[in-house]
Amino acid sequence: MKTLVVGAGVIGTIYGWALSDADIDVTHFVRKGKIEKYKDGVTLDVLDERKGHKKNNFTTYRLRCVEEVSPSDSYELIIVPTNSYQVEEVLRTLVPYSGNAIFLIFSLNWEGTECIDQLLTRDRYLMGYPDGGGTIRNGVYWTNLGAEVHLGEADGKPTEKLQRVKSLFERADMRPDIQDNILHWLWLHNAMSIGIWAGFAKYREIKPFLRDRALLKECYDATQEAIELCRLRGIDPKKYPEVGSFNFPSWLFIIVFRFLYTYNQSMQRFTAHAADSLMEAKGNYEAVMQTAGELSFAMPHMKEVGRYLQGVK
Repeated sequence: MKTLVVGAGVIGTIYGWALSDADIDVTHFVRKGKIEKYKDGVTLDVLDERKGHKKNNFTTYRLRCVEEVSPSDSYELIIVPTNSYQVEEVLRTLVPYSGNAIFLIFSLNWEGTECIDQLLTRDRYLMGYPDGGGTIRNGVYWTNLGAEVHLGEADGKPTEKLQRVKSLFERADMRPDIQDNILHWLWLHNAMSIGIWAGFAKYREIKPFLRDRALLKECYDATQEAIELCRLRGIDPKKYPEVGSFNFPSWLFIIVFRFLYTYNQSMQRFTAHAADSLMEAKGNYEAVMQTAGELSFAMPHMKEVGRYLQGVK
């Protein structure tokens, strides 16, 4: 599938690199005036967790970039790996010039598909989430690329386009995790991250954050509230093994959490974007609290950690 990736951020770049390496035709859509920035490519430091691939990669990705898109470009897939608050702007920009391309909305979600449905019919888009992350340090993309990729239809029904996108990622040796209800998976994923993300904003550095046991306990309690809010939205957390660590008592969760963030290379890279993405965290926090208000559900612990996002701009 001829593929357009929106931007040259961390997620778009590592997935563009992996797909290109599998001989898939990949182009990156960048803002006007940015092509020159990427004329010599970008430097990647990737921890690659795909089976059969070199684990540690320090390499140059010579990405192909465009600043304009036309229906005559005949893209078959457009990957939108943006912050959640940027999705609408991207769709409004690209949909009129996208021909018949399928859009893969590769982003966090809490508010559902109403905005997307106003701009695209459901036969034109899929939803998903990457198994990877990282940040840019001194011009180097310091990242990890996981072995999975999470995909699904908004209504949960299998389709030919889902199969085509699934096959694309399989070609790049990524194992598709097809969700029967991708919205529920995304909402729960958001619920499991926003309390910790908000608490992290107090220090904006991992070491002091990990030392503050009282704050970690508050983040744990906030996450428990968010998971309960998901139940009120009709989600059964028992269907999702990802919730398992939040079934631990708080003291054990804190031990495991500290260990993973101190010693697990994948976790360190996957979450390294936290300080770079506090605007997204603030928006997600506000959306979660709005839902809690609509459902008359008190979230005192989430409200407590949310105050660390108040000054974010």
